Amino acid sequence: MSTQGSSTKNSVSANTSRTRRTKRSRADKTTVRIGFVGAGKLASAIITGLVVHPRDNPNEKPIDPKRIYVSAPTTINTDQLKITFPGIRITKRNIDIFGRFDCDIVFICVPPTVIRNLYKIGGTRPAALTTNYIPNMRHPVYVMSLVFGFSNDQIKECLLNPENPERYTVKFYRTVISHSIAYGVGNCWVDAEPDSKNFPELVRDILCRICRVEYLPENQMDSVCTISGAGLAFCYYFINALADGAVKLGFPRALAIKLASKIASSTSQTVLNTGEGASKLKEDASSPSGGAIFGQLVLDKSEVSSGICAGIEAAYKRSYTLATTGNSD
Repeated sequence: MSTQGSSTKNSVSANTSRTRRTKRSRADKTTVRIGFVGAGKLASAIITGLVVHPRDNPNEKPIDPKRIYVSAPTTINTDQLKITFPGIRITKRNIDIFGRFDCDIVFICVPPTVIRNLYKIGGTRPAALTTNYIPNMRHPVYVMSLVFGFSNDQIKECLLNPENPERYTVKFYRTVISHSIAYGVGNCWVDAEPDSKNFPELVRDILCRICRVEYLPENQMDSVCTISGAGLAFCYYFINALADGAVKLGFPRALAIKLASKIASSTSQTVLNTGEGASKLKEDASSPSGGAIFGQLVLDKSEVSSGICAGIEAAYKRSYTLATTGNSD
């Protein structure tokens, strides 16, 4: 009996040591453990970028899926993640991301309704996002919140034990990441200058391998979240409409989409590279009495421009409603 008990104890100890490090040296990009609270489309896009599509540098090695950890209350999305990325670690308990899995960087990717509901049921303080407040970590932890409508201070209240906040070595950042990060061409905005001492080198190394990182004040995060998210969908909508026009002129569908995509890409790069306003460049591309100006008059008559603006406003209002009421109906 004693031998069996000793064997079981040693087995548990061995399994624990493989997951939770008892003595932590400072993590680097080759040893970092990356956690995700939430397993929706954005989390999946970031994971895909990390594992499959390092940006620009072909010599940059992707992140090993064994160093990625995901928590979600159901297996609706995590089952597919396990198939797509063998070795990824999955749990239904958010606390495991900070405790058992001992992650260094944690992306909070839950819908705003999740945080709002924590405030609804918590009384004077929100309930914990984890089953309990996260433990006092033995190493620095960087929490990247991608939750619309909630400040860093509000996310802290859902994670840190208020009785001993000074014992934590957790740093929080508001972040917006575009879904195109899955293809290594995404953009990321953070509320700290990426090249400053206020932003950890470890996080910068990880993010820069899959996207372009820029500074944005925290009070503008919700707006850029809407423009980045809805705007990306709108751009796909426009490319598809442009391709429809090419098909109407006789192009095969596949060629039409390729042509429309190249035009959209070169147009955006022209704006970024020249620094000129889009209105000025639009005028430069429109010859007097030419086809482009006649086409623009049709678009103006259809109120395309105001429709896009109204679409951005509607997307923002919807996200704001989810964040402030927790009502997804």
